[in-house]
Amino acid sequence: MSEDLRVTVLSAYPFHMMDQARQLHQAGVLERMVTAVPLSRVGLPRELVSTRLRWSACRWVAGRAWPQADRMLSRELIRDFDRWAASHLGEPSVVNGLSGFATETLSQASARGVTVFCDRGSWHILEQQRVLEEEANRIGAPRVQFDRSMIERELREYQLADRILVPSEQARRSFIRRGIGADRVLKVPYGVDISTFSVPTKERCPGAVVSIATVGLRKGHHHLVQAFRMLSTPNASLTLVGTVTPGWDRRLDLDQAGVRATGPVNRSRVIEELQRASVFVLASVEEGLALVIAQAMACGLPIIATEATGVRELITDRVDGLVVPAPPDAETLAEAMDSLLSDSDRAKAMGAAGRRKVESFGGWDRYGRQLLAAFREARSRPT
Repeated sequence: MSEDLRVTVLSAYPFHMMDQARQLHQAGVLERMVTAVPLSRVGLPRELVSTRLRWSACRWVAGRAWPQADRMLSRELIRDFDRWAASHLGEPSVVNGLSGFATETLSQASARGVTVFCDRGSWHILEQQRVLEEEANRIGAPRVQFDRSMIERELREYQLADRILVPSEQARRSFIRRGIGADRVLKVPYGVDISTFSVPTKERCPGAVVSIATVGLRKGHHHLVQAFRMLSTPNASLTLVGTVTPGWDRRLDLDQAGVRATGPVNRSRVIEELQRASVFVLASVEEGLALVIAQAMACGLPIIATEATGVRELITDRVDGLVVPAPPDAETLAEAMDSLLSDSDRAKAMGAAGRRKVESFGGWDRYGRQLLAAFREARSRPT
């Protein structure tokens, strides 16, 4: 056991929270992982995990019967998970809940004198909504629908939290713009599994560009596909890995030659695509810090990403990748892609530098050290 620090982590979904719990367990301070993820996927001792499998099953059934329920995370299922989680925390000194899932839990824990954290993987939800609405209006696309109930839960959790964890400076500034004190918003960038995501042993496919993300407005695929069609590099190809938002296959005209959309795939296929490609691109208009950027770096790929992705937490511009403005203009994005596709030596050098960078992080170890420092700081200096 480490001092009086005992942390309970709450997250219905995996995201980065499973890696967080594993780091805390490694440090000897994990009180409990409270989740809806099956125990076999958590990777922790059974006695440290409370899992709400009924929640997971209900969400799956609702998603099949009514797909919109899955996208909006289903209000009643989230409230049910939150109420259940509040009674399965153990005896923590710190509770860290994934934003939107822990309103009741954080409220009850705070009333007991526990230090409470809100873990937000994206920008402040109102800043996120603003940016995405502006982008939708600018290109004449349907707006991303934000559930009012989820907005209210998020805002309440921001109020309750002693500290708010975010993964990038871009995300941190979004909270400060909304009037939340800078001392309450702590930046802890994510890590990556450097053994699972590795450099390929086979030759890469020349001219192959890959982007891994849900295809749609937020990830900037309208900019990426337009830029791809402006490339001067001969025989270039673009692979979009991830679920395609309804209607965006037509908006992007994905049937045109040179563009391949895989739809949703498993982790093994993600690694296969990263190891096959020559360049990784993420053109997001808003993002906390996409986990896939570090995963692409671990696979030895040079990165092209917008400022909005939080990419500067991971790369140095023109050393292990290229940073473009957000939202990007297609010409700038095309120039960046052409510059790497036409110079394989430079692309390989950037990819090798990126792999060395994530190795220097120790996978998730840097994240774990900074997370522990954040929890200890909050305990020593309560708000």
